[in-house]
Amino acid sequence: MKKYLKSKDVETAFINTFSNKQKNLFFEYYQVKGLLQKGAGITEISKKTNNTISKVNSWKRGKKPTSLKCFNRGKKRGYFKRLSKKTQQHLAYLLGYNFGDGNIHRNLCNTWFYGTSEDLPKINKLLKEFKIQGKIYVYKINNGKMCISDNAFTRFMVSLGAPIGDKTKQKFLIPDWIFLSKRKSKLKKKFLQGLFDSELSNVTLIKKKLLAFQTLKFYSVKEKSFVKDGLAYLEQIKTILYEFGISTSKARTDRVYLRSRDNGKMVELFFCVHSNYINLNNFITEIGFLYNSKRKKDSLLALKKIKKLAKKEKEKIIKYKKAIKLRKKGMSGYKIAKQINIPISDMKNWLYKGHKPRLYDFIENSQ
Repeated sequence: MKKYLKSKDVETAFINTFSNKQKNLFFEYYQVKGLLQKGAGITEISKKTNNTISKVNSWKRGKKPTSLKCFNRGKKRGYFKRLSKKTQQHLAYLLGYNFGDGNIHRNLCNTWFYGTSEDLPKINKLLKEFKIQGKIYVYKINNGKMCISDNAFTRFMVSLGAPIGDKTKQKFLIPDWIFLSKRKSKLKKKFLQGLFDSELSNVTLIKKKLLAFQTLKFYSVKEKSFVKDGLAYLEQIKTILYEFGISTSKARTDRVYLRSRDNGKMVELFFCVHSNYINLNNFITEIGFLYNSKRKKDSLLALKKIKKLAKKEKEKIIKYKKAIKLRKKGMSGYKIAKQINIPISDMKNWLYKGHKPRLYDFIENSQ
């Protein structure tokens, strides 16, 4: 996939989701139809195209190869036309969710999204734009899954960069048409919203503390031989977050365990989104959650509490820089405190004791 999402690239990628045998049927079908139009007989066509008489007959009667019907269905729905910016953003969200709590079956006929019975219908509304509808199953209180049993849509998702099958045992990265889009693009934002709606931890207050929040953790799991690839994928996510002014910890490995279904040696990978007021404020306002009801509600409640505090911390850092500049010019500490309107205690800490505002280093290292 190239830097920009071009209709011709999507069409080519869609065709390449078929096996060589399936793609050959495209050519053979149109070869047979062409010979029929020229008046050639069934037996003659069978010999020329190396197809059975029964297959030639069925194509003559209007039956088409399954792969061609799938392609035509995608074409009719407009999957290979120039997609609007809004449509591309919706696709970026769906891909992000698929990279997280989603799955594409190996037979390329079914796409699955997992979530709550409250949130899945919202995602289902997006699918109407692509002329399909998912079926939602609720299986644990309000947890559920949504299945899109449609080979054209599934192959469309794959052609856009969605991984197929078990994501723990393969290498995949954020598709270039999203990752290489412009800095802080809406495509990147929608992709992360889809990914975080499905995978990121919730914005949660630390118990017994008034306004301290737990770090947000993003986890991914890889089979041991794919750990390096998994860390490269996490670095891509961190890179996009950095563009939006959101600081994260180093991506690293965590727990190692044996998966019961196949005894595969699995390794948890993760990074944290720092939860100080400024960074958390940036995360909620710049990215946040879109359709995950609980995470969105909790994050907006947190935002009400920390917005003023984040602003206050930023203002304190600005005043600290001014204080240092004025001090270098020879102004006394008391005059500086009066001129930039800071408490005497802050002035003494900054100018006499060499202390810095609490989040000064964080802000400087984040820029």
